[in-house]
Amino acid sequence: MPTLEARGVEIAWSERGEGPPALLIHETAATGEVWEPVAEALSERSRAITYDRRGWGASSAPDEYRRTTVEEQSEDAAALIQAVVDSPAVACGAGIGAVLALDLLLRRADLVSAAVLIEPPLLQLLPAATEALSDDRHRIEIAAGAGDDVIELYLSGALPALGPGIDRIPDPMAEAARKRPASVLAELGIVAGWRMPLSRLASAPGPSAMVTSESTPPLLREASAALASRLAQGTAREVDAGQGSPHVGAAQEVASIVLELTP
Repeated sequence: MPTLEARGVEIAWSERGEGPPALLIHETAATGEVWEPVAEALSERSRAITYDRRGWGASSAPDEYRRTTVEEQSEDAAALIQAVVDSPAVACGAGIGAVLALDLLLRRADLVSAAVLIEPPLLQLLPAATEALSDDRHRIEIAAGAGDDVIELYLSGALPALGPGIDRIPDPMAEAARKRPASVLAELGIVAGWRMPLSRLASAPGPSAMVTSESTPPLLREASAALASRLAQGTAREVDAGQGSPHVGAAQEVASIVLELTP
């Protein structure tokens, strides 16, 4: 994979196909490899770009990497778009990657023309989620105090607010978390710390699609619906992904949604 120096780290990326660009942004505890089926489906009509976010896969992280932010992560993506793309891209993200895609749409309309947001974990849109987030943090404290493996706790789906749906990532992808436990811990809770005022959502300059499936966890389904209602050009879409995440179980449908939003 080629690499790009971006703001102090090396970002590993790859591409396939020709045409309008689409940037695919992976969730916590995975790598760009999770997008391979979607990238393949896109490649006949689009230039699909995948990458490992900082701290994952073949990309590097700063020494003593303990914390990151939505803005830091989305600026890495912006640097990649600026370096390898000559026209605005459609940003498609899953999990935290969906929040990064939305951040780019709101802040960098020069680089991103539209966004496909797969199960965006914007729980701050749900007042009832506050207690669930507090419960998850308490579970982490108990596990850490008992010497238990917090990463396995996360991957098992036992943190329904901080890691909703994470247990639906294929096992080979979950190995990324076991190899980079510091990256998991650095990303826990970063969505709650996103500094974007929620009032900005109504002024999003481009179209967006919130994507869920029948197996989407309830908190994510509610957050996706709440986000769709706030975005001026937002729509809610449901795909048939079986028990997997939409981009894993319904790659062709997700690719079709990306192409619908491609200028």
